[in-house]
Amino acid sequence: MGVALLSRTGRPYFYRSFQDLDSRQQQALAQGLFQVLETMPQGFDYFDFQFAEQRVFVYPLSAEWVLLVAVNDDIVMPVYSLAVHRLRTELQRDTQKGLVTFRLFTSQLETSSSATQPTTSTLPSAASGTRMEMDTFMRSLNRLCQITTGYLGKAVIVNYWKAARQEVLQQQGSDAEWLNQFEIERSGQIRYSGTLKELDETHQKVLRDWVLAFFHRCEEVIHDFRNLIKSAELRL
Repeated sequence: MGVALLSRTGRPYFYRSFQDLDSRQQQALAQGLFQVLETMPQGFDYFDFQFAEQRVFVYPLSAEWVLLVAVNDDIVMPVYSLAVHRLRTELQRDTQKGLVTFRLFTSQLETSSSATQPTTSTLPSAASGTRMEMDTFMRSLNRLCQITTGYLGKAVIVNYWKAARQEVLQQQGSDAEWLNQFEIERSGQIRYSGTLKELDETHQKVLRDWVLAFFHRCEEVIHDFRNLIKSAELRL
């Protein structure tokens, strides 16, 4: 829904839904968040809060910069976690490149010019080397399993995970064969038996496709399934 890059001392950049705020509201939001961050223990990963109709995630990038991401009720957390991990990695690796992109986005909207919108080539690239730890993904995946079991039961979600995996295997062939290293247990939990410690971009794409295929099957039974997952996550 929206992203923002906030600086403790420099100019903040607000994009999409965050631009609905006037300048005073944007300034108050930035000041309030940095005050909250000063009370947080060193090394914490992120926090989130409800803001109007959106859920806003706050990710410290450094002592100077903070990334905000606003999402709606359609969010699929395991897929979102993979995507935002890549964005955070890129911004931490090359903050100046990220600033150029945010400046381009916001300057085009501020001037209301007729210039062509930036293409994907101007975005921070998902360069090779952007990785995610397998343990991080597995925690998110099994949290999803835990929540889903409460709505559909263990037997159903076990079958759905297996069917979704088979769907991805049929579509991607040998590129996805390593998905067979995930053991889907009768308890509804998933265990990884392979040797990968980190996931590169190719691995992350396969996993996103698997999770999305699982969600599509759940939505055939419960049409507002994503809203239910959203509500359950807020209660945890």
